[in-house]
Amino acid sequence: MGAGYWGKNLLRTFGRLRAARIAEICDLDPKLLEAAKKDHPDARTGSNLAAMLARPDLDAILVATPPSRHHTMALAALRAGKHVWVEKPLALTAADGRELVETAKAAGRTIFVDETFLYDPLVREMKRVIDAGELGDVFHLSFERLGMGRIRRDSNVWWNSAPHDLSILFYLVPRPVKSVQLYLHTYLQPGVADMAVCALELEGGVTAHVYLSWLHPEKTATVTVVGRDRMLGYEGRFEKRAITLFDYTIDPTLPPGASAGSAPIIPITKFEGRKLDVPLGTEPLTSAAEQFVESILAGTEPLTSGARSLRVVETLETADRTAVRSGRLG
Repeated sequence: MGAGYWGKNLLRTFGRLRAARIAEICDLDPKLLEAAKKDHPDARTGSNLAAMLARPDLDAILVATPPSRHHTMALAALRAGKHVWVEKPLALTAADGRELVETAKAAGRTIFVDETFLYDPLVREMKRVIDAGELGDVFHLSFERLGMGRIRRDSNVWWNSAPHDLSILFYLVPRPVKSVQLYLHTYLQPGVADMAVCALELEGGVTAHVYLSWLHPEKTATVTVVGRDRMLGYEGRFEKRAITLFDYTIDPTLPPGASAGSAPIIPITKFEGRKLDVPLGTEPLTSAAEQFVESILAGTEPLTSGARSLRVVETLETADRTAVRSGRLG
C-alpha cells in the first residue's frame, strides 16, 4: 500500500527477492499506479484497500503511507489475516502501537517495522564493539540527522526522523529510559516543527542527545558513542557509510606540586582515529526485506518486530507530550 517515494524502493527491493512476489499495488494516485505498473507489469493495480485485503492469495502487505495512516491500514491488514511490514514509526501513539502488536500476536501474524539502519552491517559492528567492552563503560551517545531534505507537511521532524535514531540507540544500548526532554522549534509551517533537540538519560547513567533539522546546509546522519576508553563514530549516509574507532588517553592527575589553579588544563596524551574495515555486503533494505520474509516462513521474531519497536513509539510520545515548543511559527 503506497507507491510513492519510499514505496518505490520497497517494490524494487521485494521485486528482486526469489522468495517473494509482488501481486498487487494499491495507491490513491493513478499516476503513481501507472508508473508502478510499468516496472511491475505482472502486478494488479488498484485503489480499493478492502478488495486487496480480501484476496486469499496475498500473504503479506507492505504499508508505505504517511504515518497518520499506519495504524488504521496495518490493523485492517492484520485483521484480514495478513503479515504486515509497516514503515516507521509503528504508530503515532503507544496505545495504537500496542493494539497492533496484540492483534498480530492473537492472529499469529508477523508485524515488521522498517527500521532499516539496524540492518546496516556497520551498525551491527558498532553493537559488537560495544557489547565486547572495547569502548569501556559507555558514557554518552550523540545523534545528528540534518540537511535540506524532504520537508513533510503531515508529520514533524521529531516523528519523521527520530525513529531512526531512537531505534539505533535502543539497539546499541538496550536500557530503559529514565528521563527525556524534548525541544521543538517551528519556523516553516505553523504547528509542524522542523528542528528538534532531545536529551535522554538511560538506566545506569548513560546519556544521549538527538539533534534533528530540516534546515541545515550540510546533509549528515551521524552517531557518536563515547566510552571510557574509546569512542566510535558512524556516518550513516548510504553513499558515505563508515565507522571510525578513536583511541584516546586523558591524564587527570596533577603534576607534582601543581594545583588546579596552576594547571587548569587536563592533558590529552593520545587521540587517534582509524576506520574499521567492515564489508558492506547486502544493501540494508534488502537485508530487512529478507528477514521479513524469513520471519514469516520460519515463524521467528524479526529484529525490528512491532513488539521491539514499541519502546521507540513510547519514547516519541512521552517526549512529544512534555516538549518545550518555540520558534516564530511555534
